[in-house]
Amino acid sequence: MNVAALIQIFTFAWQGFWRNIWLSIVTITIIALALFSVNFLIILNVVTATAIDVIKNKVDVSLYFRPEITETQVLEAQTFLSALAQIETTTYISQQDALQAFRQRHQQDQTIIASLDELGDNPLGATLIVKAKQIEDYPEIISVVTNSKYNDLILDKNFADNQVYIEKIKNVSDNVNKIGFAAAGIFILIAGLIVFNTIRVAIYTHREEIGIMKLVGATNWFIRSPFIVESFFYAILGTVLAVAVVFPALNVVQPYIDAFFLAEGFSLRDYFMSHFLAIFGIELLITILLNVSSSSIAIRRYLRV
Repeated sequence: MNVAALIQIFTFAWQGFWRNIWLSIVTITIIALALFSVNFLIILNVVTATAIDVIKNKVDVSLYFRPEITETQVLEAQTFLSALAQIETTTYISQQDALQAFRQRHQQDQTIIASLDELGDNPLGATLIVKAKQIEDYPEIISVVTNSKYNDLILDKNFADNQVYIEKIKNVSDNVNKIGFAAAGIFILIAGLIVFNTIRVAIYTHREEIGIMKLVGATNWFIRSPFIVESFFYAILGTVLAVAVVFPALNVVQPYIDAFFLAEGFSLRDYFMSHFLAIFGIELLITILLNVSSSSIAIRRYLRV
C-alpha cells in the first residue's frame, strides 16, 4: 500500500471520529472508566499485598522456655533453629529481660507487681522469638521443634494464635486476587461491547459512502481500515484519559495510605511511576487488541463486505 492510501485511510478515520464526536467522546469516556476501574483493582491489590507483607513481617513465634532451663541450653536450641532453612532470624530474650519486659507491661497493675515481689525468684524463663522467611513456613518450623529434643525444654509456644491469623491473611490475599481477576474481565467485556456498538453506529452513518466506495472499486480492506484506525484512536485517547485521571486520584488516596501504613513509607504514586510502562503499556495493548477485534467483528457482521 502506498503512502497516499495510508494518508487517505487516516483522513477518513479522523473524519469519522469527528463526525460522530459526541459518540466518540462517550466511547473514550467508557474506555477510560473501564481502565480506571482496572487500575483501581490494581491499587486495591497492591495495597492489600503490601498490607499483608507488613503483617507478615510482624508475625513471629515465641518459644517460652521453662524457668529452670539454663542459658546454655536455650542458646543451644537457638543454634539448632538458626540452622533451619526456613528460619530468617532468632532473637534471644534472657530471663532477666523477660521479667523486666513483663513488669513494664503490667506496671499499672499493682497486684501483679506485688505478687512478683513476694515471689522473690524470677518465675519466667528465657524466650526465643523466631521469624520465618515465609509465612507458610511456620507450621513446619513448629513441627520440627515439637519433634526435637528441645521440645521438653519449652513451656509454651504462641503459634496457635498466630496460625489463625496466618490463615486469615492467606484467605484475604486469595480472595482479593480472585475478585480482581473477575472484575477486570467484566470491565474488559463492557469496553469491548461499547466499542462494538460505536463502530456499528459509525458503519451505519457511513453506509451511503461505503456503497459509493464499493461502486468505484474500493477493496474490502480499504473500506475496513478507517474503522479499525478509528478504534485505535479510541484506545489511545481512552488510555491517555485514564492516566490523566489515575494520577490525581493517587494523590487523593495517598494520605489515607500513609495513615494506614504509618511509618512504612509506601507510595502508590512511586509504584505506578516505576511500573508505568508495564501497567499502562499492557492496558493500551490490550485495549487496542480488544477494539480492533470488536471493530473487525462489527465490520464483518454489518457491512457484509
